[in-house]
Amino acid sequence: MSQHDMVLDNQSGASFRADLNNALQAIATNQSGSSGPATTYAYQFWADTSAGLLRMRNAANTAWITIGLLGVPNFGHILPGSIVFHAKNTAPSGWLKANGAAVSRATYADLFAEISTTFGAGDGSTTFNLPELRGEFLRGWDDSRGIDSGRSFGSWQADLLKTHIHNYLAFPNGAGAGGAALNSANTGTSSSPTTEPTGGAETRPRNIALLGIIKI
Repeated sequence: MSQHDMVLDNQSGASFRADLNNALQAIATNQSGSSGPATTYAYQFWADTSAGLLRMRNAANTAWITIGLLGVPNFGHILPGSIVFHAKNTAPSGWLKANGAAVSRATYADLFAEISTTFGAGDGSTTFNLPELRGEFLRGWDDSRGIDSGRSFGSWQADLLKTHIHNYLAFPNGAGAGGAALNSANTGTSSSPTTEPTGGAETRPRNIALLGIIKI
């Protein structure tokens, strides 16, 4: 008798046969398509081609669990609500553009369970808003560190220049180009001289424009 046969003999009985039968039938019900298959057995798989996701039925057979992307190696599960930047101007399967749109709470239930109405309540009942990343830079949430204090998680922040001064040199009244240069505070005049404007419409670092997307 082989070792394999001995294992089967040691685990014989109605319970083992029922478990094996259920496992085989669950495998047989594995399906692909845009709509969910019949959910007779726990642990069966469904290749959800509409969302581009691989899903598995949970142990209680009450819900589908997303376990990975179709056609993409699963190097650790990518959680709904994860943000990445994509080097293409359209979102791939299983992702949405992070463009502030109002989307269905039912259709994107996994994502809604993660982010809820943090970025907007949509119509207040059937939809919710995605983060709006178009044209924005990202900043790590302060989370009580004290560098960017007073911020609510997920809140938007306008641009700002840190308070600073510029030294401004001016000539005394009546002095020509050969006169002594003085700081404007020492000219003895009541005027408020200004420098010539420079710059553009916004303050920004060097950057590259990519598509912000969010996992559903």
